[in-house]
Amino acid sequence: MAVVFGLQLFNGVACYRLSLGYHLAAFGIVGLAFLPGFVALLSRNPLRTVGAALLFVPWLTLAYYTDCVLPPKGPASSMSYLVVVVYGFPCAAIGALVAGPLLRLCRVEVSEA
Repeated sequence: MAVVFGLQLFNGVACYRLSLGYHLAAFGIVGLAFLPGFVALLSRNPLRTVGAALLFVPWLTLAYYTDCVLPPKGPASSMSYLVVVVYGFPCAAIGALVAGPLLRLCRVEVSEA
């Protein structure tokens, strides 16, 4: 989760130069899209959050690349965070769901102690 929110902080500072209020709003939007990762954190195996993050981070990277690296291609180029919400949420859910059996297959467990 730290990587997800660290990448969002990097995007906000390096590209968008957001104020504190906009940073909080952006964290809220990204947090809402990363909701499956939060739910996985509360599950029996919190390591499933890593699977959610692995499939969510590419969408944040794509948003940064589209808005900050590529030259602007019209007024819709700033809508890249819509892709983060629309595709990031199901990808995070799939990552969390697949990570559980995959971790069990690799015999990675979280102990109660």
